[in-house]
Amino acid sequence: MRALTASVSDFVQQVHERSMTEGFAFGAALLVFFAAVSATETILHFRTAEATSQRSSASLAFASELRARVDRELNSVLYLGSGIVGYLAVRNKQTDADEFNRVLAAVHAYGRHIRNIALAVGYRITYIYPQAGNEQLIGHDYRELPAQWPSVQRAITSRSVILTGPVMLVQGGSGLIYRTPIFVRDTYWGMLSTVIDIPSLQDAAFKGLDSERFEFAIRIIEEEGSGGGMLWGSPELFADPSAVVLEAPMTNGRWVYAVRATDKSRYALYWAIRGLGWILATLASLSVVVVLRQRRELSRQAGFDSLTDLPNRRLFDDRLEQSLRRYERSGNGPVAAVFIDLNDFKQINDRYGHSVGDRVLQTVAKRIREEVRLGDTVSRWAGDEYVLIIEDTSEKHIAQLIERLHQRIEEPFDVNGVKLVVCIAIGAAFYPGEAETSAKLLELADQRMYDNKTQTKRSTRSH
Repeated sequence: MRALTASVSDFVQQVHERSMTEGFAFGAALLVFFAAVSATETILHFRTAEATSQRSSASLAFASELRARVDRELNSVLYLGSGIVGYLAVRNKQTDADEFNRVLAAVHAYGRHIRNIALAVGYRITYIYPQAGNEQLIGHDYRELPAQWPSVQRAITSRSVILTGPVMLVQGGSGLIYRTPIFVRDTYWGMLSTVIDIPSLQDAAFKGLDSERFEFAIRIIEEEGSGGGMLWGSPELFADPSAVVLEAPMTNGRWVYAVRATDKSRYALYWAIRGLGWILATLASLSVVVVLRQRRELSRQAGFDSLTDLPNRRLFDDRLEQSLRRYERSGNGPVAAVFIDLNDFKQINDRYGHSVGDRVLQTVAKRIREEVRLGDTVSRWAGDEYVLIIEDTSEKHIAQLIERLHQRIEEPFDVNGVKLVVCIAIGAAFYPGEAETSAKLLELADQRMYDNKTQTKRSTRSH
């Protein structure tokens, strides 16, 4: 249980120490950055899905309105043609050419989008209005017009009205054609063909539509006949997965409407949200770096001596406990505590001032660090005292270290033009051979340092 507690404590300590490193700060900043960016992209994903659904609904509503408008305009022509068919079914033998031309003229004048109306008695075109520009149609037999005969034949066979087109017209241009077969006493009598002016139909059907927010195309697909094709817009729109496609069945096929929302402002909004998210992610990550650096600096100030940059007494105590726990787990060489005291340091302060005294403390700290291993701890204990933690060591190694420390620290050095020699007193103790706790270890090492100071006290000499 004691070993487990020690392992947990060491693990927590290691985590704490790693959290103070520069690498940890940058790693945490990257984590925050990617988390913020991921949150931004997730929000955008759901917002995009919601906006796509809204655009699809709006596009479907637009397509439905477009279909209703087109149907309304086509039906207005169909109803007029139905009236003529009813008239001919009753008066087919009593109507002379002048009377029928007047009927056609009245229907043409009243109807919208009608380019011309042609009547074929049997299969041959006999009447047409207006005649101006359409004279060449009179006398043509539908059976001799390959481009138009399939739709005529289908209307007769199905005994129903057929809308076909766009069809290339004999008199030039193109149009949509209502084919209405006329039956008298259940026998085919003739064919009424009402040609619809496509630009006029488009102007009426598309007037007032929100063409800035929606792009649309209309395609006619016929089961039989030579008609069919694009009535409006680009065929590429039908292949766009973001477009809404709506079909309207006809007797001779179907009309297909494709609508796509073209609200480009949403892209600007999405990029604005994305840009803001990335900026906030960057600011958040930078804030993490700043906060962790400040935390590390505060921790350093709390655990290190500001003059010598050595661990202070608080941090030393923590490191000593860690060293003793590591010894208990590993069973390697003993742990030594080494106290160092500067003899007659007060005389240096009194004679040369505290600035020179501070330089002396810094120089001694530097020389001590140069003589110990990288993993050893050098701490400023108090005033002119230092204490070392040496792990996995031996009495022989400590004796050699003490000798090197005397030689190195007591070498003369220059401070602001003043040559100084500092003499030291050293005391060492070992765990667990000489002390069973950290407190007893420090007490014994400190006592031996003072014994050495009493026996071999030397004065700091100036030259």
